Amino acid sequence: MSAVRIGLDIGGTKVHGIAADAVRPDEVLADVRTPTVLGPAGVVATTLEVVKRLVDALPATTEIVAVGAGIPGAVDADGILTNAVNLDITEPLDLRGALASALGVPVTVNNDVNAAARGVATWLRSQGEREDVALLSVGTGLAAGFVLDGRLRRGAYGVVGEVGHLSVVADGPRCTCGQHGCIELYASGRGLARQWPYVGPGPQPVAVFDAADAGDERAIAIRETFVHWLCEAIRIVALSVDPARVVLTGGVMRLGERIMEPLFAQLDSDEAVSPFVASLRLRERIVALPVDYPAAALGAAELATTGTHEPAATQPADETTSTEGTSTWRS
Repeated sequence: MSAVRIGLDIGGTKVHGIAADAVRPDEVLADVRTPTVLGPAGVVATTLEVVKRLVDALPATTEIVAVGAGIPGAVDADGILTNAVNLDITEPLDLRGALASALGVPVTVNNDVNAAARGVATWLRSQGEREDVALLSVGTGLAAGFVLDGRLRRGAYGVVGEVGHLSVVADGPRCTCGQHGCIELYASGRGLARQWPYVGPGPQPVAVFDAADAGDERAIAIRETFVHWLCEAIRIVALSVDPARVVLTGGVMRLGERIMEPLFAQLDSDEAVSPFVASLRLRERIVALPVDYPAAALGAAELATTGTHEPAATQPADETTSTEGTSTWRS
């Protein structure tokens, strides 16, 4: 009988589930993606459907020892989800309780960026690199996750990595967090949409970059502002925790080299005028995560525990999934 842990990446457009070997978390045995039905009941039902399809894809003798989920929003120590506006969940939802009751196995719920950071650390480990990374997720919003010296950093109050909500423009527009001029108003999918309203085929970030490539001056200015503040966010996390790697991921990063090329050009320009910035060696640290690498699902599986506060097989002995006292603006 083989033992597996299931990892779930629950997002606003899809739920991605993987079944991973319980001992070798980067060994994926089954993979399922299903469009998300929004709302509390819809999210729970979609997630359970993904788990069912994963189980159906595995040999009948397979034992599911634990399920882990990563989801955008605030997740407290009891697995209660709040502030998941992208999922049309406006009231607290006992996600862990709902899934555990239906599945009959231990369920662990983490914020999706934290889960992805754990998955990225596993990716680095598979390449012989240190598990010392700042993950910068450039998606609808902008947030970071940290695995430092092999341990996921959750923070005392669950706001670790909320670099997108650093207020950097005093007279800037109002952010969803209540402040003005936050970084993610300029360097995120939401920020691009705010500056370049777009209704048409294809992803909105692509439309902005296409217009910039075509010579539209306003689009060029928006792209330059995006790159500038993304550089600042990278510098903030590098100066804060000095990670061996800064890994970029998220929906906007599907633009790939169209972001990386001007990003490196901006870094080169900054380094040319500041020996201190040059000494940070950011170019050597930054890498974009391969687009199809399932970091959040893999990380959620690796963080899944087989019992209350029992560390998963591959986690350091003192790392549990406790998130007591957490709150976050991630959405």
